[in-house]
Amino acid sequence: MKKLTLVTVLTATMITTASADFSFIGDMMRDMTDAAKDMRTEATDGMKEMKTDVIDAAKEVKSNGIDVAKDVKSEGVDGMKDMKNDVKDSVDEANDTASKETEK
Repeated sequence: MKKLTLVTVLTATMITTASADFSFIGDMMRDMTDAAKDMRTEATDGMKEMKTDVIDAAKEVKSNGIDVAKDVKSEGVDGMKDMKNDVKDSVDEANDTASKETEK
């Protein structure tokens, strides 16, 4: 009877210890799984935010590029008009000078 009681107590102790170990391991695995899920969620959110930032930056660069191109075109057109007027004025002055020289 003593041996049976001793074996029963030892068996109960071993089962309780094993159950506690499995419970600890189960909790640890659950914590690790939750941590991995959280990391994946944070990484996904970070990638989405980064993608949005890159798209916004690209739109801004495109907009700025278009504005700069318009400015360059406008300045080029204005410069050509100024040059045309300067050439015309120079030709007119040369003709006037030539006319005055011819009259003398």
